[in-house]
Amino acid sequence: MPSHPVPSHAVPSHAVPSRGAPARGEPSWSERGSAAVDLGDLDAARECFAQAVRRDRNNAGHRYRLGVVEEALGELGAAGANLTEALRLDPGMADAARRLSLLAGRCDLPDGVPLNAAGLRAALAHDTVDRELIAEVATRQLASDGGLLAAALVRGRSEGWLAAARGLSLGRTAALLKDELFTAVLRTSIFRGPDIELLLTALRGVLLLELPPQRLQEPALFDFVLALAQHCQLNEHVWAVGPDEARRVEELRRPMRALLDGDVNAGRDFLLAALYLPFRALLSELVGLDEVGRIRPRALREVVVQHLAEAACERSYRVRLPRLGTIAEGTTRAVAQQYEANPYPRWTSVGVITPKAMQRALGRFFRLDELCFLDRPFDVLIAGCGTGQQAVQAALAYGPQARVLAVDLSARSLAYAARMAKRYGITNLAFAQADLQTLPDADAGLAGRFQVIECTGVLHHLADPFRGWGALKACLAEGGAMFVGLYSATARQGLAALRSHPAWPGAGCSEAQLRAFRQALLHLPVGAPGGDLKMSRDFYSKSNFRDLALHVSERPVTLAEIAQFLGDTDLAFRGFQISGSVFDQFRTNFPGQQWPGTLERWAEFEAANPRTFSGMYNFWCARAPAAA
Repeated sequence: MPSHPVPSHAVPSHAVPSRGAPARGEPSWSERGSAAVDLGDLDAARECFAQAVRRDRNNAGHRYRLGVVEEALGELGAAGANLTEALRLDPGMADAARRLSLLAGRCDLPDGVPLNAAGLRAALAHDTVDRELIAEVATRQLASDGGLLAAALVRGRSEGWLAAARGLSLGRTAALLKDELFTAVLRTSIFRGPDIELLLTALRGVLLLELPPQRLQEPALFDFVLALAQHCQLNEHVWAVGPDEARRVEELRRPMRALLDGDVNAGRDFLLAALYLPFRALLSELVGLDEVGRIRPRALREVVVQHLAEAACERSYRVRLPRLGTIAEGTTRAVAQQYEANPYPRWTSVGVITPKAMQRALGRFFRLDELCFLDRPFDVLIAGCGTGQQAVQAALAYGPQARVLAVDLSARSLAYAARMAKRYGITNLAFAQADLQTLPDADAGLAGRFQVIECTGVLHHLADPFRGWGALKACLAEGGAMFVGLYSATARQGLAALRSHPAWPGAGCSEAQLRAFRQALLHLPVGAPGGDLKMSRDFYSKSNFRDLALHVSERPVTLAEIAQFLGDTDLAFRGFQISGSVFDQFRTNFPGQQWPGTLERWAEFEAANPRTFSGMYNFWCARAPAAA
């Protein structure tokens, strides 16, 4: 959509708002707004779509188009409000959900304008958005002044989290626990924030140890506990567990026969235990789908059945995975074992990028003639795909012309990936278990085959990241593009120092040790060594936290090392994937630098701004075509 309005004299009269309804035969307000958009007059378009909304407040399309124009004009709060209104009116409007998710990635919604709670709930139900971004928006709204969550957090900070938890559950079931948006976030996403975790952890303990058993007969409270159990399954039970809780859970997990026979009280006990342990850990490995059909209450049975069905699907994929080469090197085997035990990340949705949007994004890094391969069948390699979120997104974004191969060390991770690919109906994506360092030797047909290779968050876990990068470069076609993500040694200095923390349990520690270490970090002030980790998304689930702070192998790199590797090969740096504001600041510091800038100047910039690449160095590079 154009971002600059054209002069008003260039806009036809039918695109300019006027008083009253359009005369018979004249374009509607929505049509006038679309015409104004085509001409780049977004102010006129906004007025036209606003008129359309005023005349038909129940039209989701009008709300959506108004929100899109408001976003283009920088009115982000108003845009978010109209997008959630559109979703309230039409919960299935995928375009509105995706636009809201992208908007949430740009700013901290709600931005001074309340968002419709029903619209946020609708957005959380869509699989083709970054659901975690929507959940963060919903959390901010719930925790804002006047929000139901805000009051509980205020009480927890002043009177203690146990008092706040008791106030929510031991008397009447509090309105917060009945709130549909709050429970929707619990079921679909992970709450992120130390205070919310402390509140929910205390609440879980009260439900287990203090709640009278008959209270779970109350439908609203039962529904909340089921949503909380689903939430704990999502975060992989990463919260701290006290000794009294551990003993009580052991007592509750014993009456298996009564549960499978349909005893409703056994079902409620099972639900409380599921706040602390995975469903599969509570059920014997021998218990199959055909044996859980009598579990009661029915809502619990439906959740358990879905969980077991997904696990069975993954086991089926796992035994059928092809394998390319061997995994021989010691460090690589240790990494494989970590991800076999802790598949990462446990994702449930993916932000879909259309092929046209992907081509526009690539246009920032490559000339049009360099992207001509996108118009014919081409090959893509996702090296180190983990549980497949990046691979699924790539298969959708590169489009049906792309033949995508995704490889990883962990068969369990790949099985998760294959299940999710099937869920999204993807047919241009194949998976194989492989060590990326040996790919060129595993199959002669892989050398020089791929027009695009993506490898993010992987190479720095190898004993020698540059050996792995070199193996991938051997698989890249002449003129091919490579997207690489590597940990910055500068940005990871704090995490490296964390290994000297008195509570650090060592890589490969037990789950109990992981929880204890994480709990110690949770209570550290921001700014203290390790205290900033709770600001990371990865802090709030078990496998993500292990990947973040307790990895068995981590070798961050410097920009000087990257520059050296590129200089020794025929790969050329094409630019970091960063926001425009960061590059503007870079240009301010180095006025003579043109896009994409030199790595030498970026190293100077990072030295002055050490958090610039706190995620990773994410950048594109390209292999020069053969000489004519």
